Amino acid sequence: MDTGASTHMHSSEGILHSRLPAADSSILVGNGARIPVTTRGSSILDTNSAKFLLNNILIAPSIVRNLLSVRQFTRDNGGSIEFDAFGFSVKEPKTGRVILRCNSSGDLYTISPAAQPTATALLAASSSVWHRRLGHPAPAAIASLRKHNLLSCNKIDHTLCHACQLGKHARLPFSSSRSQAVSPFEIVHCDVWTSPVPSISGYSYYLVLLDDFTHFCWTFPLKHKSEVRQHLADFIPYVRTQFGSTVRCFQADNGTEFVNHAMHDLLAAHDIVFHLSCPYTSPQNGKAERVLRTLNNSVRTMLIHASMPPKYWAEALAAATYLLNRRPSSSIRNEIPYTRLYKSPPSYEHLRVFGCLCYPNL
Repeated sequence: MDTGASTHMHSSEGILHSRLPAADSSILVGNGARIPVTTRGSSILDTNSAKFLLNNILIAPSIVRNLLSVRQFTRDNGGSIEFDAFGFSVKEPKTGRVILRCNSSGDLYTISPAAQPTATALLAASSSVWHRRLGHPAPAAIASLRKHNLLSCNKIDHTLCHACQLGKHARLPFSSSRSQAVSPFEIVHCDVWTSPVPSISGYSYYLVLLDDFTHFCWTFPLKHKSEVRQHLADFIPYVRTQFGSTVRCFQADNGTEFVNHAMHDLLAAHDIVFHLSCPYTSPQNGKAERVLRTLNNSVRTMLIHASMPPKYWAEALAAATYLLNRRPSSSIRNEIPYTRLYKSPPSYEHLRVFGCLCYPNL
């Protein structure tokens, strides 16, 4: 608490519920120096007894103490604040009833940790923790989610991720495709990846399906490539019953799992067009190739970070697919594939770091 501060001041913008451009470029402190301000906004102080508005909070990362302006606090919430040798009390304006009591043992009148909201403290995490929770995406994905207030981030960490450096080595990128669908399931890109290591669950391949319009992807572990036809046969009615739509076109390379009589009969029975790339020209199936590379990078990185052997790739693939669909995609102007497909934003509060310790209750 500070009776001399003209407004609230905090070092982290993670506490803000809403943000505005900073009206003041700096804060003038007692020794005549100025501390730069990055942004401002508002928040709520949720205590065990009441909720208090905190308007006009200035965010200054280099400030030494987080200051709660007495003048701003009483102006926004009414009532009065009474200080004594042991702490301070916030009282109702009419009855004088104490609605918040904070005892202070040091030299300053501080709000005790017990009075702060535990839920916010649990949800707020540094950008590096969210980076690991979301499966090690690029920094732009975290920045986009924070910009839309979908993540509660209390610290921006610029340290290098060792697992990313080991898991994301790549060749030169494929050239970008210029095709663009105008509705979901107009074009679904397909490809099969062969794993050099059989999974612990007995899989040696996986099939990826990528919707061109939403960039939402589905993956299916395979024991044999011949299972591709059955997964496509199941996917067609799934799209119809779950999304009220139909698949109009599948696009794939010339792999024998796609080019065969059984596959031709299946697609002809549902009036689905089948586009094939030229032989030995994988960039023509570039969107499927890129999503395979993105998924494999994420799988390797998460396994390295969790210190798990490669044979758990199928389990990591399920997590990587789930997280990729909930991360902004540069291919759709940093929109979120889940939001494009389901018309609502996803939730992130339930996410935990892949491979973190847990105790099942059997």
